[in-house]
Amino acid sequence: MQHGRVYGLGSQAQAYEGMTSSTASSFSSSSHESLHTQQISVLQAELEQVRKSQADWQAQLQAQVQMQM
Repeated sequence: MQHGRVYGLGSQAQAYEGMTSSTASSFSSSSHESLHTQQISVLQAELEQVRKSQADWQAQLQAQVQMQM
């Protein structure tokens, strides 16, 4: 299981968000949109990691329940 990794990725996304929000005002609107697109990509990757971790956790839990029966 990689629960710790999910949180690490979240921290990276927060750090990235902080960096872009402080510098975005100096970019043109097209660059600003590009930064938003990059932020969305980072968040989508993080969401996919969360989904994978949840699926792994659920499979392990189900296996443990079956072993106890």
